[in-house]
Amino acid sequence: MLIVCSKLNVPNSSEAAYALLRSVYVSEYGSAFPEIKKTPNGKPYFPNRPDVHFSISHTKTHVLCAISDKPIGCDVELSTREISERAQSFFCTPNELLMFKALDLWVLKESFIKLLGLTFADLRRQVFLKDGDNIILPDPSVKAQLYDIDGCRVGICSFEDNLPKRIELV
Repeated sequence: MLIVCSKLNVPNSSEAAYALLRSVYVSEYGSAFPEIKKTPNGKPYFPNRPDVHFSISHTKTHVLCAISDKPIGCDVELSTREISERAQSFFCTPNELLMFKALDLWVLKESFIKLLGLTFADLRRQVFLKDGDNIILPDPSVKAQLYDIDGCRVGICSFEDNLPKRIELV
């Protein structure tokens, strides 16, 4: 598993996220960048490389790429992003908001639905709990981790047991 965050240096953050994915893929696998397709719910994947899974995300200032041999989901948001009460009521339960900051729930749930290929409408049905520092997810086979990096909050969800302790900024 490789997770890379980079400061954005071009005006189009979506293009920058795919450029970072191309760079990471070629560096890790030493081969030409494969074609990308999307599932009916919009999850991107490599049809000719089913052994390689990825997720990308971007803010106004940063791009994030996660690549792994198992399904993975990632999300990055600026730490200063405000989540409106209306948005919180859409994707959070009152009990979740007692355990998590709204931004933490946002990046965790975004990374979870990206991992599983769900839709934005599925956010509220995915209830997250916390036991001390342990994040308890709706699917016990999924592991999750929160990170702070360069003024951003990052959520990673994966079926891998050993998520990295840190994400490097490149």
